Amino acid sequence: MRAVVVGAGIGGLVAARALKRAGVEVVVLEAHTYPGGLAGSFYHRGHRLEAGATLLSGFAPGAPLAQVAEALGVRFPVEPFPEGFPLLEVLLPRGRVVRPVGREAEREAQKDFFGPQVLPFWRWQAERAERLRALAPRLPWPPEGGEFAQLLALLPELLPLLPDLFLKAAHRAPQDPHFLRFLDAQLLIASQTTAARTYALYAAMALDLPHLGPALVPGGVGRVAEALAEGLEVRYKARASRLLLREGRAFAVEVAYGGRRRGEREVVEADLFVLNVPPEPLLGLPERAPKDAWGAFAVHGVLPFPVPPPYYRQNALEKPFAFLSLRPEGEKTVFSLSLHTPLRLWQGLSREEYGRLKARWGALALNLGEALLPGLREAEFLLFATPLTYRRFAGRAWVGGYPQTHPFRFPRVRLLANVYRVGEGVFPGQSVPAAALSGLRVARLALGLAGRRGEPWPYGPPAR
Repeated sequence: MRAVVVGAGIGGLVAARALKRAGVEVVVLEAHTYPGGLAGSFYHRGHRLEAGATLLSGFAPGAPLAQVAEALGVRFPVEPFPEGFPLLEVLLPRGRVVRPVGREAEREAQKDFFGPQVLPFWRWQAERAERLRALAPRLPWPPEGGEFAQLLALLPELLPLLPDLFLKAAHRAPQDPHFLRFLDAQLLIASQTTAARTYALYAAMALDLPHLGPALVPGGVGRVAEALAEGLEVRYKARASRLLLREGRAFAVEVAYGGRRRGEREVVEADLFVLNVPPEPLLGLPERAPKDAWGAFAVHGVLPFPVPPPYYRQNALEKPFAFLSLRPEGEKTVFSLSLHTPLRLWQGLSREEYGRLKARWGALALNLGEALLPGLREAEFLLFATPLTYRRFAGRAWVGGYPQTHPFRFPRVRLLANVYRVGEGVFPGQSVPAAALSGLRVARLALGLAGRRGEPWPYGPPAR
């Protein structure tokens, strides 16, 4: 059996390793020169900058990335933040509140800043998050093929959660405008929408980020993808252009090479295809962004001085909220600053209009960033990325996955009889841990439907 994985993002790499561990011949095609996609790191002037994701969590025992590491026999080069570490500082109209690592530490910080009326919300959040964390790796959503029986078997565990499927996060929270603004800032990062629109169950899981084992990745987030890529056949500068179909199945993918093989084209045949890229171009379809999807405007740079923690800071004084990520690099500091931006602003522009809009958003971003870290403009260089930048390098202008307004927005994983989708937006949602779990699920599902059933990852040895 042979599999082709298109895109060396986290979901694709996890699926590739799981399939290879089960004895499948695997080839990974990656259009760029490095793995990770929007969870990768790229070089500029001798520094490694983050392509997208900056805050990684999920390395605590039993958390998603720890489960992935155990299932695939991989070690991630990360340094976990200790209990009580000031992970994220949020700037609000009434001051600055810090989200430390650890539930008890965060509850104390929340009580001190917002008052004791927020404690019932955090108790509800912790209870729901613990239930969801146990369920997420096993929960097939939306169910595919033989997964309906698996979903039915989970009903006793799902029933206590059903009331929160149709409530919004804001319904569970105290109606303090400062606290609701704080929740909006957190959920825009994690669920791509506000507390009034995020369904409560997803919010409970998303807000658990500081307590799942957040970690610093020396050398950049891309080191995690590099660890997953080790030992795999990854063809870089290999851009998949079209899936070739026959009788409702894919039998090959057309590939155009760059670099030393520039101009060379190849048809790569396989029995199974895993897509860690937007599937529409490969199927000859136009890009389809949800109407409420967001784009990102990002600023990358290197500061000529060290910066103490918190290494993650958020300006929630005004919209658009700005998120600043910092990574120590000796006596310097690598940073990424990102803002949500409406996609419609960047459509149909002339080159001159695009340049003016980019400059305007760059000035706005730096103004918001300076409130979080004075001296940001002293960077050795500044790189700006717009939704059009993301379309060029990631294949689509919208980022962050589907806004989690209800539990039925996750796309189908199985696109054709032997073609599967992994990565951002596939259940259990956004972020690197979710993408990793999507890779495990697809490997398990594909092997099962191919008649190679075994104990499902990450609960036992892979099928052979």
